[in-house]
Amino acid sequence: MTIFDFRCMKNIVQFGHEQSNLLSRSLQSVWHPCTQMKQHEIFPLIPITKGDGVWLYDADGQRYLDAVSSWWVNLFGHNNPRIKDAIKQQLDTLEHVMLAGFTHEPVIKLSEKLAQLTGLGHAFYASDGASATEIALKMSFHYWRNTGQPNKTKFISLQNSYHGETLGALSVTDVAIFKDTYAPLLMQSAQMPSPDFRLAEAGESAEDYALRCAGLLESYVATHHAELAAFIIEPLVQCAAGMAMYHPVVFN
Repeated sequence: MTIFDFRCMKNIVQFGHEQSNLLSRSLQSVWHPCTQMKQHEIFPLIPITKGDGVWLYDADGQRYLDAVSSWWVNLFGHNNPRIKDAIKQQLDTLEHVMLAGFTHEPVIKLSEKLAQLTGLGHAFYASDGASATEIALKMSFHYWRNTGQPNKTKFISLQNSYHGETLGALSVTDVAIFKDTYAPLLMQSAQMPSPDFRLAEAGESAEDYALRCAGLLESYVATHHAELAAFIIEPLVQCAAGMAMYHPVVFN
């Protein structure tokens, strides 16, 4: 909804020369994701030149509230001083080295901290959310293979869930606008009822509805456990489903 609002705003904002130039160059050189390029003839792109905290600024100084946190990945705001300083310091020392056959202190310290915070073991790193989903699916399959249960190859997710747009991630996604075109390429998965409270029956509480959905999930797993590798879930909020919230009792 926020993205729609931004686009509507651009219809009443008069762009300066620099803004118009950026728009023209972008349309000539960049293939923008999750949109039809021809739509930008009606709803122009927003050329951003800087960010600060929750705000984004265009070349004319107009500011926009980054209400979706740049697709839910910017947790600490734009231009965060502590993050900037850490990046600058690291760039002056070592910009990158692959972890296949090499290691370095920053990744060791981060992995130790993650283990401390989560109680989990080793950290395995991915470049983005969809890649992380792919890795998780492969790891779960590999675990069952290594433990002598190679038939456990199926995955389940929630209805209306979103996990990314690479092929494995799309296979466990249930948002038609992203998935339907590529259906012939995808592995099959099963979707469980979403505990999104908006789907509850009249008079049914969020907790009761979540428990009902959990019961249906439990029944499905009891029947199909011999072939299931993993259940992938968006914890507490399904963003692509319209910021659908549900009761945490699901995880009990």
